[in-house]
Parts: sequence; C-alpha cells; structure tokens
Amino acid sequence: MRRSQAERYAQWALRTAIMLVVVVAGVYAYRSWLARQVRKEAPPPVPVTVQQQSTGFSFSQKIQDRTLFTIRASRHIQFTAGGKSKLEEVWITIYGRQGQRFDNLHTRECTYEPESGRINCAGEVEIDLESAEEAQQHRGERVIHVSTTNVSFNRNTGEATTESPVVFRFPYGQGRGVGLTYNTAEAVVRLHRDVEMTLTSAGTGRKPMEPIALTGGGMEYHRDSRTMRLLPPVRVRQGTREVTAGTLALEFSPDLHAQRLVAGGSTKLVAAEPRGRLNVSAEESVVLFHPDGWIDRVIASKNVTGNWKAGAGEDSFTAGQLELEMEPTNNLPRQLTSGGGVHVVSRPGGAARAQRTLDTASLRLTFAPGARPDQRRVQRGESLAPASFEMVSADETMSVRSDRLAAEFDERNQAPRLTGTGGAEIERRIANRSPQVIRSREFTMRFGQAGAWTELVQNGDVRYREDARTAEAQQARTIRAADTVTLTGNAVVADALTRTTAPTITIGLHNGEIRAEGGVRTSYLATERNGVTNLAPQPAHISADTLAANSGTGSAFYSGYARLWQGDAVIEAATIELNRNLRRMDARGGVRALFPQATTSVANTERVLWRVQAATLAYWSAEQRARFEENVEAESSKGRIHARTMDLFFSAPEGGAQQLTRATATGGVTVWSRSGPAASGPGASERRGTAERAEYAVAEGKFVLSGGQPTLFDAARGTTTGRQLTFFLADDRILVESEEGSRTLTKHRIEK
Repeated sequence: MRRSQAERYAQWALRTAIMLVVVVAGVYAYRSWLARQVRKEAPPPVPVTVQQQSTGFSFSQKIQDRTLFTIRASRHIQFTAGGKSKLEEVWITIYGRQGQRFDNLHTRECTYEPESGRINCAGEVEIDLESAEEAQQHRGERVIHVSTTNVSFNRNTGEATTESPVVFRFPYGQGRGVGLTYNTAEAVVRLHRDVEMTLTSAGTGRKPMEPIALTGGGMEYHRDSRTMRLLPPVRVRQGTREVTAGTLALEFSPDLHAQRLVAGGSTKLVAAEPRGRLNVSAEESVVLFHPDGWIDRVIASKNVTGNWKAGAGEDSFTAGQLELEMEPTNNLPRQLTSGGGVHVVSRPGGAARAQRTLDTASLRLTFAPGARPDQRRVQRGESLAPASFEMVSADETMSVRSDRLAAEFDERNQAPRLTGTGGAEIERRIANRSPQVIRSREFTMRFGQAGAWTELVQNGDVRYREDARTAEAQQARTIRAADTVTLTGNAVVADALTRTTAPTITIGLHNGEIRAEGGVRTSYLATERNGVTNLAPQPAHISADTLAANSGTGSAFYSGYARLWQGDAVIEAATIELNRNLRRMDARGGVRALFPQATTSVANTERVLWRVQAATLAYWSAEQRARFEENVEAESSKGRIHARTMDLFFSAPEGGAQQLTRATATGGVTVWSRSGPAASGPGASERRGTAERAEYAVAEGKFVLSGGQPTLFDAARGTTTGRQLTFFLADDRILVESEEGSRTLTKHRIEK
C-alpha cells in the first residue's frame, strides 16, 4: 500500500470514529434528558401519612331509582391516620327526590370522613339554588346564590350545615344571616338567626320600586315551592312604612321575582306620612307583587283595625278585610276596598268635639294625585252595601242610612258632598226637640269649609215625620242655617188634625212654621167640637194660593182666593186665618159665606141657606158665633139683610151640623122679606124694614127692628113705624111698640 492511500484510510477511520462518538454521546444525552422530564412530571414521593392518592372522587346518594345528590372532587387523598380523606375542587350537586332541582355546592377543599360520611369544608363555600328546568333553559340567570364558610355536609343524611355568617343574593334581592342548614331530602334551606333581606324591582326601565327591607329571627326557604319564610320577630320596612308580624312567607315566581308575601301572627303597619301617622293591625296580611317588581295589591284580613292621626284629629276603623290596589310602577295607592263589616269613626278634634261614624258591610276608597307626585289623596269613598253614617256635634246628631253612600273629597281631604241612593233615610236629633226623619230614594248632602253640613236635598218618594206631623213630596231641600225643609212636587203635610197639599211646602223645623205656595188645599180631618172649624161633622177643607201656619201659635193664614167648605157651610175671602189656640177664624177681603138655617117651629120642609157678603168675618167656635163687618149683605129665600155689622149665632143638634138659629144686625140695617104663605111664590108681597138694629129669630120666624126710627114698608099696606117693630115671615103679622110703651097689633090681609 502506498503511503498516500494509507493516509486517506486513516483520515476516513478517524472521521468515522468521531461520528460514532457523537452519535453515542447524543443518545446518552437524550436518554438523560428524557429521564429528567419523567422525574419532573412524576408525583412527589408519597408521605408516610398518606395511604393512597387518586385523581378523582365521586359519590351518589340514590332513593329507589333516582339520584338525590352527587359528590364530586377532582382529587382524593386518603390519609393513613384517622381514616380521613381530603377532597379538592369539591362539587355537590343536589337533584331532589323528583329530579326537579339542580343545586350546586362548591368549594376548593374539604375533609372527608368515610366512616361517618361527613364532609367538612373550612374555607369559602358557594351554594347555587336552581331548578333543573331553569338550569337547562336559563343556566345561571335565575339562581339564588349563597356564600358562607365552615360548611359540614353529611353524605348519609344529605344535610349541609354551618354556624358562620351567610350572604345570599338573587335577581331581585339580597340578604344575610347567621348559620345555615340545607336539608336536601326536605328541600329546605334554613338560616338560623339575624336575617336581613332587601327586595328590589325588576329594573325594566320604569320607575324602580322603593326597596323593601325585611328582618327576622330566622328564615326557611322551601326549594320546591319557592317559598321563603321569615321567623319571628319579623319586621318589614319600605320608606316610611313599617310592618311587624309574627311570621312572614315570601313566595317567588320561577324567575325568582317576589310574587306573594304573607304576614301572619298579629301583623301591624305603621306609616309616617307628611300629613299624619297611620297604624293598621290584622291577623294576616298578603302583599301581591307585579311581575315587573312593584307591589300590585295588599290584602289585610281577620280583625283589621287601624287609626289615622293628623294634628288634633283622629280617624279609626275596624273591618273584616282590607284590599289595597296600587298604581303601576310607583307603589302609590289607587283603590282601597274593605269588607266583612266596616266601622269608621272620625274625630276632627278641637273645641267642637264633633264625631262622625260610618257602618257598612263593604267600603271602597278611590285615590287621586296629591300635592306632590309621590303623594295620593282620597278622591271618593263609597259603600258597596247598605250603610249608616252618623254626625254628632255639640248641638245636633244627624243619622244617615242608605243602600249606597258616596262622598267626594277635595284637595284638603274635605268632603263637600255626600250622596245616597236606594232607600235613603235621614234622622235629625236636636236637644229639646222631637226627632225629624226624612226618607227618600236618594239624597245629596253638602258641607261647608268648616266640615259641617249646610244643605240636604232628597229626591223621589220623600217621606217626612216629626211626632204626629208627616209629609210627602217628590223632593225635599233642608237648609241648616235657616232650619227649614222645603217640599216640592205634590207636597203633602199632615198631622193628627190636618192634611195640606201644595206644589211647594216649607216647614220651619225650629219654630213649627209651615209655608205653602202655588195652590194650597188643607183638610181639617178631625171634627172635634173644640176645634176652630166645627161647622159640620164632616172634615173641613180650605183652598188658597198660599198658606202661612205656625204650630206653636196655632195659627194658619190662607191668602189668595181662600175658600173653606164644611158640610153645607162655605166661606170665601181674600184671606182666611184660623187660630187653634183662640178657637177663632178670621176672613178678610170680599168675604162670602153660606150657612144652613135651622128648622123653624112652623111646619115647613123647605131647606133654607143664608148667603152672606161682607168685608170681614170673625168666627168664634166656642161661642158658635160669626161676626160680619163692613157693608154686610145676608140673603136667603126668606129675605135679605143689609147692615154695617152682623152677628150670626149657631147651634147644632147632637152629631149634626151647625145651623143658623139667630142673627143680629147693627148700623144702618135694612131688612127685606116676603110675607104670606106663598112668600116665595109669584104672588108674595115684599116688605122692607129699616132700623139701627135688627134681630132675626129662626125658631119663631120673626124679625125685630129697633134703634133709630124703626120703619116697616109694605107696598100694599103702607108704612109702619114705632120704637120697635116685630114682623113674622110666616104671615103678615106686625107687632108695633110705641114710644109710650103701648103695643099695637096690625094685621094686613094679602090681596089675591
């Protein structure tokens, strides 16, 4: 081999050796690196206290074929001493007996005691309460989230407990408490004490609800029914309103919005408003929430009582139930309905010591905007059942009863008007006066600014009663200041003795005055002999344009074409006045009267009526005497008398009518008579006598003329004079008494 070839072979061998060394070194280096990586990723050496480690842990509790809950952990470390284990990244998912829940308890680390089944989580624990349906459709949106520490979970009983502080929140509220127990079998979460909770609105863009703060001695949340119960003592506050109760149950909707709140165990509400203070108590109260979060209505039931204090005044009420309907979005009252027997007492305070009382089976109040946007005032109050309303003041008591009562209120919370419909009855009582009662189909009562009633108007079938006095009309108007009631529309006023009708009748309630207008007619029903109108046993009737009467003085003054008739007796005049106390009747202005004459002793069956005209008439029923004055004219079928004054005397047979028995005329008397058996026939002769005085005796059928120069003129026999002349109607006899006292009898024969 040549030298050059040997050198080349040596170089190639060297390079090959070097390459083999590099390859071998690389293989050893890679294996060394790989060993280090394996050692790095390998678990640490097992301590002497650890028996076993695993990368996962799972346990499920089943009832029949359903899983009640499942415990999962990402790592399970079992210790050699004490039989305990450590669980990391622990999740406890609770499904419930029917699989309707998907509650999750999560924490980073817990200790596990396999023998007792207890899992103790010392750190922070998060609990999410969620239904299975919501978890599928709205995962994490409708959850009650609970945070606490030091939770112990018993695998065997499925119960989680802690005595640490608890904080919870849900979409429309949040709260806190101390101590927690979650019984997965009963699906009940309990907070042990010191519970505080706040409810808020849904936040839909409308005006948010003022937060509601609740506190209680403890709390229970029933998962399946979504009901949260606060245990006593319970207190609820919203703004200036505060409620205390023995127990409280809050029901949630599926989206965990407050849906219904029920407070029981003697519920009490206190509301401090700008205008006063309200207190309400009931055995049970219910608050219903709108889906958007505000309070929709409040219902209080069972022995509801309350009072409202404003200044010196106070209003109190009792009812079986109250239902308050709220306005949308703003939690201000819109309508209040009460039932179960409502009793309201209002005392305005002050020196007047007035009181108003309302009783009805059901009452409704409607509210309207107040002085400020956040205020409401009562606009209208109305009974939904028959009601009674009583107003008591220092000098008067007014009682109102009606099928329906309604009152309108102004901005000052005063009621200017009260109305009643359907069977209204008003009773007014004043000291030392008889009660006054007026019934009607409906009424309207108006009030002044001081709150006292001023006017009462009643319509439809009005009936009035005061002692023996009654009245009827279509409408009645009572004025308190004037103390009068005016009846219109076929008005009728009656008592034991009289009955008066007129289009309009006004009764003075304090003085007994009665005024009637527009065509008056009065019937004196009693025919007592001691009355004013005792002219016949039948009732007396009087008609006129107007009447002014007074029960105190016993007078009744009829004016405007007044006319009285009783039996055969008739009196007409411009005015007729009756005075019951004096038993006297006076007629004035164009008096015309008609009276029956008593039967004479002479056999005569002719019925005789006397017609009298004069300027005035006075009749005294006790004396059975009537006096006519000023240009008196009296005429009958027997004759005629003219005089300045004439007195008529009457008597009545037992049970019969008053009959004229005697007449006396004075002052320029002229007497005309027809003599002879046919005095009323065509052949009768007329006689005329004059004197200052004339007397007519019905029983004897004679006239006696006296005073002045009595003169009797007979067209056929001439003139006879004397100090006193007596002539008889039945025949032509004349008795003449001379100046010396001698008497002369003159007999005239009537020529045929």
